[in-house]
Amino acid sequence: MDLRLALPVDQVLPKRAQVAALGVGLEVYLDPEHLEDDALFHRLAHALGRAPSVHLPFWNLDLLSPDPEVRALSLRRLLFGLERAAELGADRAVFHSGIPHGRTPEEARARAEGLVERLGPVVRRAQILGIRLLLENTHEPHPEALRPVLAAYPEALGYCFDAAHARVFSRTPEPEAWLSLRPEHLHLNDTDGVYDRHWNLGEGILDHPRWLPPYLDLPLVLEVRGHPQASLEFLARLHQGLDVSLTEGA
Repeated sequence: MDLRLALPVDQVLPKRAQVAALGVGLEVYLDPEHLEDDALFHRLAHALGRAPSVHLPFWNLDLLSPDPEVRALSLRRLLFGLERAAELGADRAVFHSGIPHGRTPEEARARAEGLVERLGPVVRRAQILGIRLLLENTHEPHPEALRPVLAAYPEALGYCFDAAHARVFSRTPEPEAWLSLRPEHLHLNDTDGVYDRHWNLGEGILDHPRWLPPYLDLPLVLEVRGHPQASLEFLARLHQGLDVSLTEGA
């Protein structure tokens, strides 16, 4: 399995030994607070022995904001994030659509159509840099809010599925509808169904054994706030076809 641990960019070097001991790869979150730290990225570029994926900046970014300054900032941040990803030798870059929470299906569909045009420079830059760009579900009410964007760039844009986001933020909580978008990258954690808890797998209600096995050959990124050992053991048992009920906490 291609297992990766999500870490903020400033935590990669301090936790390098732990990551090596776990035998996993990395997905590096490009925290805007550190995005312009040239010395940090120089050290990281020489320290990483395996191509990471990255998570591009997302806080307060919206390519479709009614404020032109926010739109411009969002584009600059995403493009600069791709440059940093290339410095790290990243193979993949995950990003959010920027849709605010609580939009109606009609609003979400209209945003998707607008995003197709605004996303063009980001898609082109990722292609030039040789980085696979992946759109992650976040606050969209249903998968149809992403489908037009993915369809507009069938060769250049892939889909990253986050089951916790679907459960907590969308109006389509079950995985199957989202999986119809054919993900090629997964963000994994567990939740109580109310909050985006980032628990270890098996501690919440997402019932990974029911839907995850067909996707175990994809890059699997653990986005957990505690030590990930429980999730790694959960996935190892699932991969071996073993019962994981004993590891489930809720």
